[in-house]
Amino acid sequence: MDVEEWFHNCWVPEYNAPSRAAGLPRELDWLLPRLAEELARSSARATFFVLGELARECAPRLRELVAAGHEVACHGFHHQRANEVAPREFLAQLRDARALLADLTGVEVHGYRAPEWSLREPSNPRLRLVAEAGFAYDSSLVRALGAGSPENPVRPTRYRWSDGLELTELPPLTWGGRLRLPASGWCGRLAAPRWILAAVRRALAEDGLPLLVVHPWELVDRPSPGMYTGLARLFHDAGRVGFGERFRTILSGSTWKALAEVLSDNQLALRRLAAGAGPADTEISGLALAPSGAWR
Repeated sequence: MDVEEWFHNCWVPEYNAPSRAAGLPRELDWLLPRLAEELARSSARATFFVLGELARECAPRLRELVAAGHEVACHGFHHQRANEVAPREFLAQLRDARALLADLTGVEVHGYRAPEWSLREPSNPRLRLVAEAGFAYDSSLVRALGAGSPENPVRPTRYRWSDGLELTELPPLTWGGRLRLPASGWCGRLAAPRWILAAVRRALAEDGLPLLVVHPWELVDRPSPGMYTGLARLFHDAGRVGFGERFRTILSGSTWKALAEVLSDNQLALRRLAAGAGPADTEISGLALAPSGAWR
């Protein structure tokens, strides 16, 4: 779950500036409890990737999620594409957001996902900065047209750098065979639940980890408090009508766990992931070689 408000959209950068968004309506205070109730009905546990700028105002809700067995992870400090933030500032924001979330929830923060999956590819030097900021895993590299590189992993992958830093990559799920459409966002909302669940079963059969990405605002049919136009409107609104019910079908069709819980359950598989170290900090190589049937 990517915890962001309805107005956090990389295609509308003026909404993403905290000073400009200060007067916009907020919905997370009632959306997060509704989402938690939906998860509880299916005994599902989730990872909530939270923006640092929202952490204080959402703190009571985040503590409720932790108490219910969910994981709180980091979605960056502001909703900006990673490549649009200078590396030094990117690292500082990661550290600030991670420390703030840990302080407000009382639990360690292990995971990170970039807004709009905007790390894009393993060679991005900012991927190493995610490890340097203290995160154990990243979930930003999706192998899907327009969202990530065709070289991105499709299974859990351990990356190591020559200085000893390492990071586990947990790539989001895709569907559509060779088309590799994201199973999340507007492509996922428009897909029939049976297509998404078929992709889940296929990923499990291939030693993968089917990881679905959802935003709280996607699960209600009511219009957003503000208006989008153009591509921003397409990406935000396509397939939203009825998606709450389709999501309920997807939840009931498989077993869903928080990512930190999955990593804990699969330490043996992680130890057997093979990876190489690149000759420089910005160059890494990795292989996704989880043993057959290891991921649960």
